Amino acid sequence: MKVLVVEDDADLCVEIVEYLERRNHRVSGCRTVAAARHALAADKASFEAVVCDVGLPDGDGLSFCIESMAGMPGSRWILMSGAHDVERLRRDLGNLKARPVVLEKPLPLKQLREALESA
Repeated sequence: MKVLVVEDDADLCVEIVEYLERRNHRVSGCRTVAAARHALAADKASFEAVVCDVGLPDGDGLSFCIESMAGMPGSRWILMSGAHDVERLRRDLGNLKARPVVLEKPLPLKQLREALESA
């Protein structure tokens, strides 16, 4: 599966990318909404999944998800956020036809992989 990981924490981004690569996924990592938009513009059709942090330095991962999902039917979306945002995110996503999975950070990478592979 080809996965785009959007995470502003450099160490965590590398950790997620390497973990998923070890599990035979093809993974691209980026740290900003702008870089994620660029990656999708270059090859949107090839990404089967997007794992995105909500709090990013140049924008909101939730808004990025909502704007991008429409152009990527069939792609899996996983949003990651701290505990203070999780319930709000689930509530805000309640009206969407296709709903991303919302995971609370910090999270075991195994939980992320399971959500990715079962989403």
